[in-house]
Amino acid sequence: MDDLFTPDRLRAALGGRPFRFFERVGSTQDIARDWALADPPAPEGAVVIAEEQTAGRGRQGRRWIAPPGSALLFSVIARPALPPEHLQRATMAAGLALSDTLTPLLGAAFALKWPNDGVIHGRKVCGILSEATWLGDRLAAVVVGIGLNVRVDFVGTDLAASATSLEAELRHAVDRAALLAELLAHLDRWLARAPDPAIVAAWRARLGTLGERVTVYPVSVQEPRPLFTGVAVDVDEAGALLVRLETGEVRRVLAGEVMLSGQHTG
Repeated sequence: MDDLFTPDRLRAALGGRPFRFFERVGSTQDIARDWALADPPAPEGAVVIAEEQTAGRGRQGRRWIAPPGSALLFSVIARPALPPEHLQRATMAAGLALSDTLTPLLGAAFALKWPNDGVIHGRKVCGILSEATWLGDRLAAVVVGIGLNVRVDFVGTDLAASATSLEAELRHAVDRAALLAELLAHLDRWLARAPDPAIVAAWRARLGTLGERVTVYPVSVQEPRPLFTGVAVDVDEAGALLVRLETGEVRRVLAGEVMLSGQHTG
């Protein structure tokens, strides 16, 4: 399906929302951060959209690459009234917005995977990266980046077993501009609710990771070896995952790689 974005097409879909569109950039996160710090700064809810990123990144510095026209790649400038210890709620808001957008299309096949992925039948379809931008000790903005595979073709690649695309699962074409507009509307709503502790319960309810046997790996290790295995039983107010070991001990995982039983790192 040829539905490459244009400024006019995006303007029609997004209405009065401020946006900057690029056919090819390094990273929408970097552009959004600079816009958030500009004089005058970007307004709340402004979004940077790209058809292709050459240096897109995910959690732990991983690269996010998708050919033009195959994904939604964007970063939203948010200013939620959150203390530093609750900034993970921006990622929760993005996950809930993705769930609100994709669950009506996919039903129970879609779930959130702790801490920042969306999966369809266990295969990754989208990722979230939230980054705080500071001016001295003042929070200037939180840049919420989302990458959603719409029609990335993973057939024959080493990611075929672990990644998928929306159209491949739905078996029909998707209007990316309409999907983007709906996703942003849900994100606005959840970001506005981020200061309310109830957002944690809402996010918890949609985490497919809970109740599953998981293996926890260290962060940013080339050839990671598992730290421990247990059952993911809950998340706390800061978004940390609580894993119960066979001994009964519960360990708190704030940063790390969590793989469900039967999956492999990479």
